[in-house]
Amino acid sequence: MQPTPTHLNYYLICKRKLWLFHHKIQCEWKSELVKIGKIYHEDFKDQEIEIDNFKIDKLSNGQVFELKKKNTAPEAARFQVIYYLYLLKQKGIMTGGVIKYKESNRLEEVKLTPELEKELLQLLKDTDIICSLKNLPEVKRIRYCDNCSYYELCFS
Repeated sequence: MQPTPTHLNYYLICKRKLWLFHHKIQCEWKSELVKIGKIYHEDFKDQEIEIDNFKIDKLSNGQVFELKKKNTAPEAARFQVIYYLYLLKQKGIMTGGVIKYKESNRLEEVKLTPELEKELLQLLKDTDIICSLKNLPEVKRIRYCDNCSYYELCFS
């Protein structure tokens, strides 16, 4: 299975979260932060672009537009957009991207460069390795744990 941009995002945040998500163990439905994110995305529901098995929030001025609540995991957000740009490139569409961090009203431009594409391809291989593990990766406390929807699965 080809990893989705969400898989890649989770890989860059937490390998354990990625494995749980990939194996259909999902706790996002009970997270207040996820609920807030969904409310923020309501404005874009009719503007989503669906390509294969993933959705882009919207296209704005010909660029991929990704909305994030906060700038808590900037590398994960950036590579999620880089992955969108890569997938579009595979379909012959060359464009850039913009991440909007809702709470700070900050915009970040994202471009797909040959160097980033090479790094992306390695990250996708690494993501696939974690997803194919037979057993759940060990708990590793990181800065994202306290607000994670999987917290109870890891620390109860």
